[in-house]
Amino acid sequence: MIFKNNLFLLALLLLGATACNPFGDFDDIEQAPYTPEYALSLVDTRFAMSDLLENVEENSTLTVDPDGLIRFKYTGDVISRTSEDVFNSINATLEQFPAIPLLFSPMPLPFSQPEELEIDRLDIKSGDFYINITNNTEEELMVTITVPQATRNGEVLEIVETVAAGDFFNNQDDPISLADYRLIPTGGTVFIEYTSIATASNEEVDPNLIFVGFEGLEFTYAEGYLGNQVYEGGRDTIEIDFFDSWIQGDVYFEDPIITFNFDNSFGIPTRSVVNVFDIFTVREEVLPLESEFISGGIDFPYPDLNEVGALKTRSFVFTKENSNIDEVLGAGPVAIDYDVNALTNPDELVDIRGFITDSSFYRVQVEVELPMYGRATQFVVTDTFDLALGDFDDATFAEFKLVAENELPLSVETQSYFLNDEGVVLDSLLAAPERLIAAAPVDAEGNVIGVERRETFVTFADERLQRLLKATRVLVNATFNTTTDGDQSVRVLNEQGVDVGIGVRVGLENE
Repeated sequence: MIFKNNLFLLALLLLGATACNPFGDFDDIEQAPYTPEYALSLVDTRFAMSDLLENVEENSTLTVDPDGLIRFKYTGDVISRTSEDVFNSINATLEQFPAIPLLFSPMPLPFSQPEELEIDRLDIKSGDFYINITNNTEEELMVTITVPQATRNGEVLEIVETVAAGDFFNNQDDPISLADYRLIPTGGTVFIEYTSIATASNEEVDPNLIFVGFEGLEFTYAEGYLGNQVYEGGRDTIEIDFFDSWIQGDVYFEDPIITFNFDNSFGIPTRSVVNVFDIFTVREEVLPLESEFISGGIDFPYPDLNEVGALKTRSFVFTKENSNIDEVLGAGPVAIDYDVNALTNPDELVDIRGFITDSSFYRVQVEVELPMYGRATQFVVTDTFDLALGDFDDATFAEFKLVAENELPLSVETQSYFLNDEGVVLDSLLAAPERLIAAAPVDAEGNVIGVERRETFVTFADERLQRLLKATRVLVNATFNTTTDGDQSVRVLNEQGVDVGIGVRVGLENE
């Protein structure tokens, strides 16, 4: 991440000075009969956190609290499911019977619906109703087929057809559209009725064969007790790159949070079912997030019957007060793996009647926030960078002076190794790892209360300078500690920064 890379920048300021090729301007200088020395100011700048954090990785965003506290936010994909599964289960029941014989009247349609559902109302979006009547009698019959529980604009669904003796009728080429009809089942059952009257005698006569069928049923609305069902949500992984270059050490985030964001337009009591919520760490551990809300679930918000079409939202936050989040996110997280389903009517309270529409959906998104409020102890990272030093053949020595005035409650200790093209170590920057930038002092609450100044000198001369000039890459090990070497948590704010000055004293050969 950009934050980590710019901490490397702080550790590399000394190397950046040499890479500037300050000697390029000395090539044409007339040499005196003694060894001249030159002093140059190479760097005089300020690195504020607001500058160092201008860009973040694609899977993370940066926010700044009103008090300036920096937060990194990692966001998972949106897991979304619609009402299609419920409606499909109802449709599938009727589509199992493309031709339903009417054996008696009234007769319940084989509209079994899932056993756990008690539907009080269904609004039909589309679908066709087919009729086939065979009159095996010697009389003309007037056949009336009625579905009393199906109405459109207050009118009951009714079909009246006259069939000649020994003839048949079907509407295969012109089925009856069921669009905009409303079904009001009785105890979950829809009945169909028929009468068959001889036109001559006005007496009821059985025509022998009547079949009905339904095709292409789609619903816009369902109301009732819509079952205790699990909706498969999906699995996702959030990558956290804060520890990509980690070697060792610990970082503790004082108030990390994981947020579940819910959007829901199902008018049904619904609860999360967390199958998996594991944190993978840099030490190759797999640590589960533990909480009563992981094991017991989180209730979704949902609209009431008088709020059809409304979208309800809720954000549930896991903190160190209601989970072990500080332990698992303090263990060097590199990824979070989670699998979340949704359970409707989790308490199976049949008296609670709900609804769904053909546009109902729920969404769950998980966010992880790491505030720059905490402590770091011997947090070591490493990386390798290309180096371009130029031609310094005329130089006999170079002494660099680094002055750092630090407002950040973060120290940087570094050791760097110069490598050639084959990866062979030619030399090191320092005789031993050294703290180049000291952490700013803080008060009891971890707020910075001053500036820490430190001067560092590094000299390259003779053979050591020549080895440096052959280097093409540099391997940097940087160790970060918060103020008091990680004994207390500190706050890193947006406008805090480091003022850096680098100067060089150069000796040139006398020709």
